[in-house]
Amino acid sequence: MLWREYFQWYAHRHGKHLFAFKGIKQQKPFTSFYPERFRKWCSGNTPYPLVNACMKQLNVTGFMSNRGRQIVASCLVNELAVDWRYGAAYFEQQLLDYDVASNWGNWQYLAGVGADPRSKRHFDFEKQTRQYDPEGLFMNKWQGGIQILPLDSVDVSDWPVGA
Repeated sequence: MLWREYFQWYAHRHGKHLFAFKGIKQQKPFTSFYPERFRKWCSGNTPYPLVNACMKQLNVTGFMSNRGRQIVASCLVNELAVDWRYGAAYFEQQLLDYDVASNWGNWQYLAGVGADPRSKRHFDFEKQTRQYDPEGLFMNKWQGGIQILPLDSVDVSDWPVGA
């Protein structure tokens, strides 16, 4: 509850900057928008079983633990290099306990453009799995699996010259 209240005041203080790409730090994150990567993340089809399980749980139940939210946000921003605002908007659409200030404030925090003295949060998925799902029960329940397919079906080298 304390974090929820914190983010309410955070949103009140920062207003429209809560939704800005550069966040409150006015620091551009090294991300873009990759539609295919984003779709795969949304549906739980990434190379990361724990992320997949969390996203499938969200899609079925409308809920995800706070730790799960941090893990999947780290994946979208750091591993897939997708603009954090797409993840925030997806959570807005999916979460039953959605709260504008908590959602957008936490996404800024994970993307490294919000209030955080350590800058960017980058989760080690293997460590998170060992710590929170060592027997794989959660991943098995939500069919996290390992996706062998590449994140992008078109490689940059396949693009026409001059494009």
